[in-house]
Amino acid sequence: MISIKKIIVLYALFSIVFLIGCSKETTEQNNVKHIEYLKSFGWHIEEKISERTQDTKNFLPATNAGVDLKPYNEIYITTYLLKEKQKTGKKIYASIYLVNEDIIGGNGHLETWEPGDFSLKDKEKLINEGIIIK
Repeated sequence: MISIKKIIVLYALFSIVFLIGCSKETTEQNNVKHIEYLKSFGWHIEEKISERTQDTKNFLPATNAGVDLKPYNEIYITTYLLKEKQKTGKKIYASIYLVNEDIIGGNGHLETWEPGDFSLKDKEKLINEGIIIK
C-alpha cells in the first residue's frame, strides 16, 4: 500500500513538472509574438540580447522613437540583435516594450550612431537615406 508521504511527494513532483511546462509555453508564445511584431515592420531577429525592467520617467529611446510611455510607470524591455545591418557593417538592435506581457511599442537602435534611436516603422526611410542595407 502507498503511504501518505509518497502520495504527497508524487503530487509535489507532478505539480512542479506541470508548472515548468506551463512556463515554457508562455516563453515560446512571447517569442512568437516578438518575432511577428518585428516582422510586421519588416525586421528580422538574429538573437535575443537582453531583458530588463525600466522606469519610464525620461526614458529617451522611447521618446526618440515616438512611443508614449506616460500611462506607464515601468515597462519590461526585450532587446534583440537584428539580421539587418547598417551600410557600414555596424549592428542594428530592436527593443520591444511590454506591460503585463502585452506589447505596447518598441524602438530600433543603430550601433555607434547618434542619437541612434529610431521608430521601428522607419525601415524604408533608413534604406532610402542610405543608412541601412536593404
